[in-house]
Amino acid sequence: MIRRVITPQKQHISIEVPKDFIGKQVEVIVFSIEDVSSQSAILDEPMTHYASEKVLAKDWLTPEEDKAWENL
Repeated sequence: MIRRVITPQKQHISIEVPKDFIGKQVEVIVFSIEDVSSQSAILDEPMTHYASEKVLAKDWLTPEEDKAWENL
C-alpha cells in the first residue's frame, strides 16, 4: 500500500506506482483532509486491517471454516 498526503497546485495530478502494480487494478481515493472532522485520526490511524488480512485468511479460508459457517 502506498499512502501520500499532497497539496495539489493545479487541478490535475499524476502518480507513479511501483513496477509490480503495472497491469493490476489499483484504487485511488481523493478527499480533502480539511473536510474530515479529525485530521489526526486519518494521518495517525494504523492500517492494521491491511496487515492482518493475509494472516486471518490463513485461518478463515479453509474447508473446515466453510463447513462451520454453512448453516448461518
